[in-house]
Amino acid sequence: MSTATVAAEPVTVAEPSAGPGRTDLFHYWESQQRSLGFSQGIRVDNTVWLSGTAALDKDFQPVSPDDLPSQMKFIYQRIEESLGSYGLDFRHVVRENMYVTDMAALVGALPYRKSVYGDGPFPTSTTLQVNQLLLPGLMIEIEVTACRALP
Repeated sequence: MSTATVAAEPVTVAEPSAGPGRTDLFHYWESQQRSLGFSQGIRVDNTVWLSGTAALDKDFQPVSPDDLPSQMKFIYQRIEESLGSYGLDFRHVVRENMYVTDMAALVGALPYRKSVYGDGPFPTSTTLQVNQLLLPGLMIEIEVTACRALP
């Protein structure tokens, strides 16, 4: 199993037109995010919503194509970096949705997911199998919601 690590170099940008109290997060592929019309993360008050995170490199290309366990590890690293941009970690995650193209491949990777949350607290969780994700080779995308009010 191959893994890739890419420093995220996130940039937090407060969007003045977005309204008071909102802080948007963009990563090193900000131009693609703006072109597609989304923020990687948004904080309003105590709640942080992170967009679905896929295993994409600096050129917005799949990392470890067709290797769900490696993609999952990469994604959780990116989620950790995004949460860290808001001063949060996995203890603050209250909801997690996973979209996968192969449920059988996911089952083998679930012990790694469990290691991310350790002994808890655990988020609510929903997993859906989909026909495909944004780019060929992507097998998993994970989105989370976190709450700053948690210790």
